[in-house]
Amino acid sequence: MGTAPFDAEAFHRALDGACRTVGVSAEGAELLHITVNAVFRLRSAPLVVRIAGPQLATEDATRIVRLARWLEDQDLPTVRLAALPVDQPVITANGMPATFWRYLPQRPEHQPTASELAAPLRRIHALDPPPYPLPEWNPLRVARARLRRAPDDIPPDDLAFLHGLADEVADELPRLPFALPRAVIHGDAHIGNMLRAPEGHAVLCDLDFMCLGPPEWDLAPELVGCLRYGRPWADYQRLVDAYGFDPRDWAGLPALIRVHALNVLTVVLPLLRTHPSLRAEWHRRIGDLRDGVRTGPWVSYRTVM
Repeated sequence: MGTAPFDAEAFHRALDGACRTVGVSAEGAELLHITVNAVFRLRSAPLVVRIAGPQLATEDATRIVRLARWLEDQDLPTVRLAALPVDQPVITANGMPATFWRYLPQRPEHQPTASELAAPLRRIHALDPPPYPLPEWNPLRVARARLRRAPDDIPPDDLAFLHGLADEVADELPRLPFALPRAVIHGDAHIGNMLRAPEGHAVLCDLDFMCLGPPEWDLAPELVGCLRYGRPWADYQRLVDAYGFDPRDWAGLPALIRVHALNVLTVVLPLLRTHPSLRAEWHRRIGDLRDGVRTGPWVSYRTVM
């Protein structure tokens, strides 16, 4: 069964309601990003607002708020929640949870580099788990849910291919010989989820997929960035040198790369109908996987939206 339209208009309505609840204006807000979440920068206050789409439940937003506060208590280099006169998350009239974060102004010439992932990842992986349950690493759970809710106009053979890919890696993952001890992991660690703090150091954002799992998973996205998006291999080498482990020498890496491909193909399924410009890139990516093309070039979804 297909999903309801998943568009910017619904997110804007949710933003207006959330801002009214908090007592700030949504007028002139800038849409920074939209996939599973919509991320807005407010003009009326130094705040960023993340609106969770229909794929995420209120309990997911509540868990992220709790994690953000715990990480701040641990003095981890992660984004900070905003201080508000109401509890977070803010639940909007259409049921979309909203969270408010401190805005960190960014300068293009000072973007974080891949090597700067090493320090925060090492600190996160060294953490004792929080005093409440964290989700277990299950990198296929969200992708399978997206496939179940795929729009009706996705070609059936494409959906069948993606379901088959999910089944293949689901069979492989339990047998992977992980080299590093299980730990708290970020779950979606790449330079797109890093910001520059005013003090100059890099901080991690987007805590949606934080869980207990294999640290190798946090080192895979930037490797995919080199394979698919042309990021410099020298930057990745500096990342793994600083971290102290190179997954390119590990036998389980190909399975993680296939999981990553499945995730980036399914994340935009709800947007393909309302953002036709994504379709060509999406079809090119799925064609590469069908044909066994293991390296780029893929174009960032943000570029073609």
